[in-house]
This record gives sequence, C-alpha cells and structure tokens, in this order.
Amino acid sequence: MKKLLLTLCLLVGTYSFAQMAVVDAGANQQIAKQITQSAAQIKQLEKSYSLLKDAQEKYQKVNGYIQQMGQLQNIINMQKQAINNSNKILEKARKGKFDVNGIQNQLAQISGSIKTVQALLNNGMFNMSDSERITLLENEYSKVKSANAKISVKLIKLSY
Repeated sequence: MKKLLLTLCLLVGTYSFAQMAVVDAGANQQIAKQITQSAAQIKQLEKSYSLLKDAQEKYQKVNGYIQQMGQLQNIINMQKQAINNSNKILEKARKGKFDVNGIQNQLAQISGSIKTVQALLNNGMFNMSDSERITLLENEYSKVKSANAKISVKLIKLSY
C-alpha cells in the first residue's frame, strides 16, 4: 500500500507542473490579423517590385534616347554653325567675287545628313536598336563635323 500511495503521489506531483492548454480567442484573432496584414504587405511589395522593374526598363530606354538626343543636338548645332559660316562666305564672295564652288559639296553633304537624321527620327523608317541608331548618329556627326571644318577653313582663307 505504501508503494501504491508513493506511486500515486509521484504521479500526481509530476502532472501538477504540466500546463493546461489555454485557448485565448483574442490571441488567435490577433495572429490571424497579423497573418492577413503580412499577406497584404507581401502583395504590396510584389506590386512595388514590378513597378520598380518597369521603371528601370523605361529608364534604360530613356537613357538610350537621351544619349541619342544629345548626339542629335550636337549634329544640329554643327549644322547651324556650318550654315552660318556658309552665309558669311557667301557675303564675302559677293563683295570680292570669290569662287564658292567648294562650299556647295559641303552644303550638299550637310543637307544629306539632315535628311538622314530626319528619317531616323521617324520610328517607322528605320527599325534598329539603340546602339545602331547611336552609331548612325555618330557617323552623321562626323560627316557634318568634317563638312563644317572645311567650310570654316574656307571662311578663314577668305578672311585674309
């Protein structure tokens, strides 16, 4: 009997420290609320990520266009300078009756360059990548720069 009583006391003593399952409706509701908020935040994060990804792609496209526009502005400025120099040469030629035949070739080259750049700006005319367009713009820029240099040399020669 002592053994039975001792066993019973030991058994009751070990179970007296065990926790009872507590079902707290407020805690369960709070966890459910946090899970719902986390899911909503993940969806918002996915939307933000896709928005940033689209923005990066657009930025890359715009960056290419900005490079093209910068090169295009250089071409336009060079063409304006060449035409202004040609007008000065023409004024000097009228006063002194100089030969201006050499300028005609450079002006024709600049005119061809203007037509090429205008065709390039029409997207349907050329279906090319940004790098191809930039290469074409660089080639046109070098042509215009060369023609402008020749016109400037002619203007300097006529000035002396």
